[in-house]
Amino acid sequence: MDFLSAVCTESAIGISSYNNIAAHIGADSGSCVSRQALWKKATTPCEDFFKKILALVITGKINTVFVETLKTQSKYKRILVQDSTIIRLPAALFSEFSGVANGQTKVCNAHVQCVYDLLSEQFVSFSIDPYSINDLTAAPEIILEANDLVLRDRGYLILDEIQRHLDNNAHCIYRYKFNMVLKDQLTEEQIDLFSILKKEKSLDIKIMLNNKAKTIVRLLAYPVSKEVADKRRMKAKNAPQKKT
Repeated sequence: MDFLSAVCTESAIGISSYNNIAAHIGADSGSCVSRQALWKKATTPCEDFFKKILALVITGKINTVFVETLKTQSKYKRILVQDSTIIRLPAALFSEFSGVANGQTKVCNAHVQCVYDLLSEQFVSFSIDPYSINDLTAAPEIILEANDLVLRDRGYLILDEIQRHLDNNAHCIYRYKFNMVLKDQLTEEQIDLFSILKKEKSLDIKIMLNNKAKTIVRLLAYPVSKEVADKRRMKAKNAPQKKT
């Protein structure tokens, strides 16, 4: 527990090191721990330990009753949630992980990608990749199985990736990406989504994507709460304007 507490605290502060973690454990527990001892612990079992901790954190934020219902009543074999985050690393690792650099500064970043199965309550994949491996690059790497349901944010949205799900008898849900070209499945003319929503307020229709396969998908749109709408308006109002 001392080790877990120290790693989490030091990671939240910034870039943790074996020295910092050892000092933190010594201050909290009074035990003398060397950085060499911690280095020896940083093995595959240690990595698995932190994966299990993260899985427990995810499980703790999920409605367990709903998940148990899905296990017994859902047609899905797996419900996969994919997401990523960016972590900052020491500049000395720039050649391995890349990041952002200009004439004055150099920041080393890494992409942490994970796929978590809500039904089995475990990670399907977990990787720390170079900064150049973004969400669009990682999206096609999931090995799909029949009756999978994949939940992703718009950062992973690739039209041909949706078609890949259909080809594998799998399902997916994405958030709408602004300025997507959506077409009427009969006339193949572009749909003015904003004009339709001004009249209808909500939608549940089938539309055609603007890709070679002319993929047909279900489009759903419902109003958000006033609180969420106000926050989004405020964010849009305060966002810096792009120069034309």
